[in-house]
Amino acid sequence: MKHTLMMVALVFATACVSPEAHRKVVGANEALRAEIAGMAESQKALSAENARLRSENERLASNAVDANWVKEQKARLADLLAKNPNLSGKGVNLVQTKEGPAIRVDGSVLFAPGRNDLSSEGKRTLDTLTSSLQSERIRVEGHTDTTPIRNSQWGTNLRLSVERAMAVADYLIKTSGIPKEKVSVAGYGEFLPAVPGTDDAALAANRRVEILLIDR
Repeated sequence: MKHTLMMVALVFATACVSPEAHRKVVGANEALRAEIAGMAESQKALSAENARLRSENERLASNAVDANWVKEQKARLADLLAKNPNLSGKGVNLVQTKEGPAIRVDGSVLFAPGRNDLSSEGKRTLDTLTSSLQSERIRVEGHTDTTPIRNSQWGTNLRLSVERAMAVADYLIKTSGIPKEKVSVAGYGEFLPAVPGTDDAALAANRRVEILLIDR
């Protein structure tokens, strides 16, 4: 019995911790939790900075690619002009677009107002371009001005732009020997103007067909 009481007393004595020791343990735990929280915040900040740096590297790489592409397209444009003087003349211009060089032909050269059948002048103009196009993959794009259609069968400028692009594409395929698998068509109506404005000059400039020279 005596030994049992001594053992109970010993266990009780070892289980008891002084208030000061308890405060130290609690303080150490709180300091450890604060340190862990600080490390977690630092990790989040590092992850965010790494993501920012990756994004910046991607942007710089993209800019470098874009700059090289622009340089290549400008060189291609100059080469095309040097080899094909007929790409710059009345109603016909070689222009740089976001996708590459394009031959821009005024709508008034190709079509009568509200019509989608090529005029005689339009056919002669396209005939002068065939030598420049035979080795190219092209997309023929139709564009109109913003004037609503009132007196023709087309109903909308978008439909008219597609029909005009189709007329040019069909003529080039039939007369120039360009393989039809290398020709595609798009119509944009009034939605991609070449120049801003609604005066007569702007409207005339925006009525056009562009033959985009797509990279091989």
